[in-house]
Amino acid sequence: MTDKVMTIFEGRLMIDYAYPCMMAEKAIKQAHENMLERQYDEAIEAALGAIAETKLMINAIKDMKERSNGIHDKASAL
Repeated sequence: MTDKVMTIFEGRLMIDYAYPCMMAEKAIKQAHENMLERQYDEAIEAALGAIAETKLMINAIKDMKERSNGIHDKASAL
């Protein structure tokens, strides 16, 4: 897992929210499957992974919100 997933959108570098969102969904699904198989330790690990990916997604959303409010400019370093 990377700290930030970057992408170029409309000529601007931005943090990608979609990838961590999909990874969180995948981890939640894995946790559910682990629970059905009574693999509790694996379910915990998958759930923790979902939390980490969700945090990355939240950071990306905050960045997008700040950019839409004009707080960031094109030259800002992420």
